[in-house]
Amino acid sequence: MSAITIGGELIHYEVLGRGRPVILIHGWVGSWRYWVPTMQNLQLKYRVYAIDLHGFGDSSKNEKKYTLSNQVQLLKDFMEAMAIPKAALIGHGLGAWVAIEFARAKENAEKIPRLMLLDAPIFQTPGLENRHRPGKAVPLTSNAPPEQIDDRTIASSNSMRRQAMLELEMMSRARATGEAAGISSPAVRDDRNPPHNPLLDLISSPPESLLQMCFKRSDPIYNKLEPDMPKTDRKALRESAKEFDSGRLLDNLWLLSMPTIILHGKDDALIRPPTESVLDYITYEKEDKLIVRLIDGVRHFPMLEYERFNRLVNDFLEVPDITQLEIKERWKRRSR
Repeated sequence: MSAITIGGELIHYEVLGRGRPVILIHGWVGSWRYWVPTMQNLQLKYRVYAIDLHGFGDSSKNEKKYTLSNQVQLLKDFMEAMAIPKAALIGHGLGAWVAIEFARAKENAEKIPRLMLLDAPIFQTPGLENRHRPGKAVPLTSNAPPEQIDDRTIASSNSMRRQAMLELEMMSRARATGEAAGISSPAVRDDRNPPHNPLLDLISSPPESLLQMCFKRSDPIYNKLEPDMPKTDRKALRESAKEFDSGRLLDNLWLLSMPTIILHGKDDALIRPPTESVLDYITYEKEDKLIVRLIDGVRHFPMLEYERFNRLVNDFLEVPDITQLEIKERWKRRSR
């Protein structure tokens, strides 16, 4: 057992192998322990770290550290403390969300050459069909036919444009100020895209209940995960989910610059597979950077259920161009 003190808190981790660093981040159900097969598979080529987040496994239980922002900060501090300048991230559930939030920051983008997200909390967002991706121009022109546009319409359109530009500038400044102070972008309010949090009620259940949503008690995988349930502080589940906003997560995912692969079990009853419209939103203009695979017959733990998982991870870490990955049933955008 290995441990390090970060921010006055004891953080447990395990490490195997030598080579380029890979960091594994667990989800809401379990701890570092279910990564053991993955670590054993990767150790011949990589130095593989698996950490317990605040409130999970053998790490300390301090409810002041359970917010998503603090879990992201933990990852940052861990890399600094272990002198890891750059590492591929593989995140599952909560760990996938932590990885997205960490990797989206400009100062961290170059530290994450590859990103794999397993059963991430990617939900349908109200009004997604009318949502404008961050950094994309917002259409402000009138829908009226040309012959109906008069001076008042032009003046109104110009006024709307100036107002929108002012709002975008104010939001950009607020976001920059927040990030400079170490505050995540959720602090920035955007009335055009109100928050949507389907995660809070779902994750507020006891850890044992979440596990039972994934497997029957008679399932061998259930027996492997059950010993970790008493080590999970229920408050860590709810506090992490309080900051969730489905639309903002989709935007942050779309903004990621590094090669990314998303794996999601089609039979996941805990975090349902993303819908067609959600996948269409996050892969727009990203076909060469983001690959999605929805896996038949897999529930919430691809690393324990999907027989080709280890091979896929190795290929993903090695292949120069992720579009060349041999992935059966890869989700592809429909031609418009």
